[in-house]
Amino acid sequence: MYKLTLFIILLMSTNVLAKKVSMYDNLTSSLEDTRVQNSIPAMSVAIITSGKVTYIKGFGFLDKAQKIATDPNTLYRIASITKLFTAQAIMHLVEKNKISLNDRIGLYLPSFSDSEITIKQLLTHSSGLEDVIKPVNFERKRTISAYLDLVSENVLSYTGNNDFLYSDANYNILGAIISSVSGMNYEAYVYTNILIPSEMNDSGFYNVNNSYFSKAKPTYKGKLIDKGNQRPYDLSFNPSEGLLSSVYDLSLWLELTLARDPSLLKAQTYKDMLAPQVKTVWGQIDMGLGWQVYKESNVQIARHPGSIRGYKSLVLTYPDSKNALIILTNSSNTPRWEIAKLITKHLKSHNVW
Repeated sequence: MYKLTLFIILLMSTNVLAKKVSMYDNLTSSLEDTRVQNSIPAMSVAIITSGKVTYIKGFGFLDKAQKIATDPNTLYRIASITKLFTAQAIMHLVEKNKISLNDRIGLYLPSFSDSEITIKQLLTHSSGLEDVIKPVNFERKRTISAYLDLVSENVLSYTGNNDFLYSDANYNILGAIISSVSGMNYEAYVYTNILIPSEMNDSGFYNVNNSYFSKAKPTYKGKLIDKGNQRPYDLSFNPSEGLLSSVYDLSLWLELTLARDPSLLKAQTYKDMLAPQVKTVWGQIDMGLGWQVYKESNVQIARHPGSIRGYKSLVLTYPDSKNALIILTNSSNTPRWEIAKLITKHLKSHNVW
């Protein structure tokens, strides 16, 4: 009787495992079909279920000869997902009582000494600042101070009406505040207080003297974007778009964030960052502190997409269930929202999410 019971248990366990393997095989096939149909050379995907990574895979190749396969450790320019790291760094300083969200930015940056804009307005894209100043090539060595002076010339148009206007300038300024307050450069502060605790060992910011560069080259409709038309690496834009990372590293950080792990921030701070602050122009989506937040069928969702020339990415989370997905690609024409829907529909149909 004991042997029969054990056999049944083992058989049931095997069947459950086989169903899971089959489910993810089907998902892999669907994702690969989508990649090929949209001429995406390289794509990496990670899925987190109940706070733990349950699926992680690379699709496609990094070279034209298709000999170097994409994998979970492939580095991409993650673009505006970087803003989530800048937001966490700001909240880290808030927790240390180094700054307050209602502080005027002129307290920390001489270029904005006469400005009424607050740190919170930068975090929620309600400062009124537009992206008038564009990134320049790293080789031009434009200083952060010079960038701030250029941006400050446009502050005169600030109306104080707190209307939503998405702008990289907001987060580039936040990066300068992090440097001013901490006495460390922005990149070092993020590295010390977020990347190291998260064990994001392969992630970092581009520097001509280091190894941080995207191995997945920027493309559009399957064709490499020539160097002259690629988005420049600009030190001043690191806080808004500069981080290079992989789905493996990002999943480590996201596991901690979903768990509200104290190694990064206090539990209440994570909660505060998800509270709606400002209405966006994107339907029912609000800005939290860094995160874009909304509800579907009364389920809370927090997200942040990333997009620069030749790359599209997405972090989509369900904080209450600790489910999430990460999509990184090296193509401007990636249908990331359709891919996210494909993944979520697949997982829900199998009662995984």
